[in-house]
Amino acid sequence: MKYLLVIFVALLTSCSGQKEVNIDSINIKISKEIISNFEQIKHQIISHLQNKNTYNKSEIFSNSWISVIKATKKFDEELYIEVKEHQPIASLDSGRFITQEGKIITPTGGNKSLELATIIARDNEYLTLLDSIFLLQNILNLKGNSLISIEDRGSGFIEAVDNESVIYRFNREDFRVQLERLEKLILFELNSGNIDDIRYIDLRYKNAIALGNKNMEKSI
Repeated sequence: MKYLLVIFVALLTSCSGQKEVNIDSINIKISKEIISNFEQIKHQIISHLQNKNTYNKSEIFSNSWISVIKATKKFDEELYIEVKEHQPIASLDSGRFITQEGKIITPTGGNKSLELATIIARDNEYLTLLDSIFLLQNILNLKGNSLISIEDRGSGFIEAVDNESVIYRFNREDFRVQLERLEKLILFELNSGNIDDIRYIDLRYKNAIALGNKNMEKSI
């Protein structure tokens, strides 16, 4: 999924390397829906060209939704600017996101509502749990559920929650094996038509699965 923002800057009389850029008019064309607030992105681009950003020039790519800026100057002195946005795949704390490239960004200026799973962990654990998100979501797709959050609870204990508030508990060491057991459980329920109102599924046992049905718990 790619979002494209194209900005035509007319009568740009100075190049982007100079301190002052005179802009007489800006024509904007959006080919697809964007993630960010458009006016904020436009302001960030102009500030970037005018060297007015308060942070290091390269930090625009970590402090905004801007991922790539490509500029082409035409013979009539018009500057064609193509901007691509970061594609987030998970949200973190403090307004941060992980992108498809594995970068952690803290964009300012707001964004549209994003339906992303949240990772709760130490910074050095984010990428590991990112892989777990994809693997678990593939299993939840069998019953049409979406992963809401995944958390490193410490001591190798992982807890996840889906859109139906079902809690899943795993051991990191045996995560893939436990996913296989979860898949078998879901397929059994779907094939048998016997779907309980399960509130949590604990897969940390080697030869059993603990299931919580409202205020009751049972093992299979």
